[in-house]
Amino acid sequence: MMKVEPSRARKNRVTLLALIAVFAMPPLLGWLFIMNPEWLPSETVNKGVLVHPPRPVSGLQLIDAKSGQPFDWNQLRDQWVFVAINHGDCEQRCVSRLINLRQLRRALGAERQRVARVLILLPEESGKAAELPPMDGLEGTQILHTATGSVAGDTVSLFELNQVDASDHLFIIDPRGDLMMRHNLKTLKTKEILKDLQLLLKASANWVQGE
Repeated sequence: MMKVEPSRARKNRVTLLALIAVFAMPPLLGWLFIMNPEWLPSETVNKGVLVHPPRPVSGLQLIDAKSGQPFDWNQLRDQWVFVAINHGDCEQRCVSRLINLRQLRRALGAERQRVARVLILLPEESGKAAELPPMDGLEGTQILHTATGSVAGDTVSLFELNQVDASDHLFIIDPRGDLMMRHNLKTLKTKEILKDLQLLLKASANWVQGE
């Protein structure tokens, strides 16, 4: 058996470790930046507001408007989720916002397959349940509503709707099922929001199993 000189063996080990580092670093860095977005360089800081710490949405007991059954958040596992929230009936302003979210998703190109859209309908202040919006052109949007006033209160608390106007915001749930960011649709340009989303999708490309 041929004997390998110690110096050559060390060189081979160093080369092997270097190759492993080259291929392992991109997904590792992407995962680290998703877990710790504050580590991102200042020139790539998110335009949206980070929810810190991220909050799991699995505890929200919402109803699937189409089936009338409790919604299982695991259906959206491994996807990024755009969430729009509306108090009362989803009328023209609400429908326009959903159309904008659809267009924003389309702008992501092939990556749009990793993004889902959800509309959460909360009752009016009077307690009257919201009616479903016309769905022409809005196919693919998952519509959820609350069964009780306490669930509506849980939704308000989770999304901090006492601090922000739900009708002006886009909320983002990450592939693990955590609320992690919101964007003000009135103060931010579409291209700014799109840049944030592209960054998130790119950074998570190696650990999200999109469909």
